[in-house]
Amino acid sequence: MKTVNEVIQFDHMRVGKKGGGKHWTQKEVESREAAAKKFDRKKKKKLKIPEWLSDDARKVWRKTIRDMEEFDVLDKVDEDVLGAYCDAVAKYQHANDLIDEHGYTEVNAQGNKVVSAHVKLAQSYSRMILAYSNKLGLNADSRARLAKKIADNDQGDSNDDLFD
Repeated sequence: MKTVNEVIQFDHMRVGKKGGGKHWTQKEVESREAAAKKFDRKKKKKLKIPEWLSDDARKVWRKTIRDMEEFDVLDKVDEDVLGAYCDAVAKYQHANDLIDEHGYTEVNAQGNKVVSAHVKLAQSYSRMILAYSNKLGLNADSRARLAKKIADNDQGDSNDDLFD
């Protein structure tokens, strides 16, 4: 089966056969393919690096754009969210540098060894990075979920008429 969008693969979706965890109907396959088509922009717009990004975050921006270019997932409207993602990655890297320099633990005011504030900071930024990457479609799982959501919305719910 030919894929509609190289970002979202439908090779595992075969009508009536086990693939991807379920038996797909023709309607489901066609709906998912139609949903993938909605990701295609007629005219490509170039993303612009937000002025507020630090130099380290700008490096992350350039790498992310370069790595994601062939997938054609990121769009002009994603600039600020992508900027926040790049900022979080740069700060995560800085927090890890501080961990390397000062260690994973520190001694608190009572004289007990506790987890370093730098470790907590890195953990916080890693959660942000994961959340932003999922929102931006920077991983295969998030791109597949997005295609499914669009396809499910196109099919509609048989109970839609019961609710306002």
